[in-house]
Amino acid sequence: SMNFNPSDNGDELLVYCSETDEGVGDFIAVVIKDRHVELRFDVGSGMVVVRSNYIIQPGSWTRIEIHRDLKDGKLSVNGEVIIEGKSTGTARLMSLNTPLYIGGVNRTRIRINKHVDVTRHFHGCINQLEISGKLHLLNSTIDSANIENCEISAIPWNHSSSPFPIVPVFRHETPLTPVIYQMTSVTPPPYNPCDEEPCKHGACQISNSYDGYSCICEYGYVGINCENVLRQCEMLKPCKNGGTCLEMHGTYKCDCPLRFSGTNCEKQVKIAYDVAFRGDGWLELERTVMTHEEDRELMGFEISTNKTNGLIMWHGQPPDDLNPDDYIALGIIDGYIEYQYNLGSGPAVIRVTTQRVDDGERHRIILKRQGTDGSIELNGEHTESGVSDGIQRILNARGNVYLGGVPDYAMTYGRYYSGFSGCIYTLEVQDSGAIDIGEMAVRGKNVFPCT
Repeated sequence: SMNFNPSDNGDELLVYCSETDEGVGDFIAVVIKDRHVELRFDVGSGMVVVRSNYIIQPGSWTRIEIHRDLKDGKLSVNGEVIIEGKSTGTARLMSLNTPLYIGGVNRTRIRINKHVDVTRHFHGCINQLEISGKLHLLNSTIDSANIENCEISAIPWNHSSSPFPIVPVFRHETPLTPVIYQMTSVTPPPYNPCDEEPCKHGACQISNSYDGYSCICEYGYVGINCENVLRQCEMLKPCKNGGTCLEMHGTYKCDCPLRFSGTNCEKQVKIAYDVAFRGDGWLELERTVMTHEEDRELMGFEISTNKTNGLIMWHGQPPDDLNPDDYIALGIIDGYIEYQYNLGSGPAVIRVTTQRVDDGERHRIILKRQGTDGSIELNGEHTESGVSDGIQRILNARGNVYLGGVPDYAMTYGRYYSGFSGCIYTLEVQDSGAIDIGEMAVRGKNVFPCT
């Protein structure tokens, strides 16, 4: 229930609450339409309009009482006979998620449901707003705009004349301080929605749109009220510490250099013996980590991932040399671990298909190569072998070593297309023991410790 005193005869919004900010879904609204009070609501089965026969008079206090029970809505104005309406369909419960707005809405955040059919904010006084006896008009306020104390005298209302059952509610000895959205004179100026400055980053102009206005947005901003930043990288420059900003749909992403992480590359991180990736990064290590000078090679990895594809390790030629040549690689293909090497005459491709590794568990991998013969061992239980083409026995890889991906997948000669997502807990080469990965790192993108 509430009391209100309008200052003119215009169509105006008294109360509004909705399921979404965008004005779709369930809603409930109380409006003045053609000088009559209307209760409009939708529980998901179509809108219901309950319209009072009482004619609203500017400058006069009016009391309305509203009751909604599932699909049923009831309205009484100044003690008149109750007007009822009922929603059709099977939906019974109403889902409301926005704040409850009195006298208007925050146009920079809320778009009024088109079925309300009224967008103009209320001009006048409101007091004694009660919702199930639990709402205090001022103490319950979380946001407001363009309100002030009302200069119209508030008159007590005789609650005994209410056609609805009286429920216990907290009553003040004096009426609540009324709310006024605009009180200029008995004859206010024509309504101009641009007076409420709805365009956050742009200029407002009167239009024939549903809201009665449109916004001409400043460069870099979009949205009904120019509330969204379109070119966030250019306008916000959010990436710190040398991070590279990428424009995304409605947002941005920072690619962080080695030793930095976070949404804006604002966090300093230290890489030591383990390193984690999210599928969009890589870590470049010094070439001396893998010299391939011995005829017999042994490498060990311990990893975990829940992705079905990704490049774990690549050692080949420098990035500017894209001619197919010697390389050695470890990756995940369709959930299985795969070992490849090419000594110049054709690759050996060795895959363990007896156990998947994209289960999020830790897996121990041993790679062996002696000349053209190679093998891969998974978790000490599964072993597969293979042989490369040709007679060459030495691997001639002149570039640096990459973990988790590469800066340009053209470096892999079309054999890999996506980065590793997960953790590399241990890297060992020959009899080195666990290598301090961070100490050997040269460059990197989007890498961070596993723990």
